[in-house]
Amino acid sequence: MIFTQEHEELRRTVRSFVEREINPNVDQWEKDGRFPIHEIFRKAGELGLLGISKPEKFGGMGLDYSYSIVAAEEFGSITCGGIPMAIGVQTDMCTPALARFGSDELREEFLRPAIAGEMVGCIGVSEVGAGSDVAGLKTTARKDGDDYVINGSKMWITN
Repeated sequence: MIFTQEHEELRRTVRSFVEREINPNVDQWEKDGRFPIHEIFRKAGELGLLGISKPEKFGGMGLDYSYSIVAAEEFGSITCGGIPMAIGVQTDMCTPALARFGSDELREEFLRPAIAGEMVGCIGVSEVGAGSDVAGLKTTARKDGDDYVINGSKMWITN
């Protein structure tokens, strides 16, 4: 893939954020037993880094996924594993279905604050009998008018 000047501009922004706000603090956070993901998300949200490929209408940048790849490469330089994993869960697991299929009302209520870093999302996939094997899940969803009726139970909710 050939990256454009716009890709490289985003790369510099993410790299600067990681070098300024995260990596210098990781050792102290570890020593203190802290995981300040809410603070990190708010700062990342201010820079637009949690909504790179999300719709502008809800606070995202509206860029194609190649820009998210550039950001993920730079987040990979964070000197602990939990922070880039939490960012990836937020941007690539919790919010894509909401961005694509959610009603405007739901996107306003949940997607916008997730992109802004004001809300930390989570995913509920794992089940007692299936773990995280999505082919073995027992939870069902059936359309009922404008709603869905969901039956099942989850455990080990992530993020």
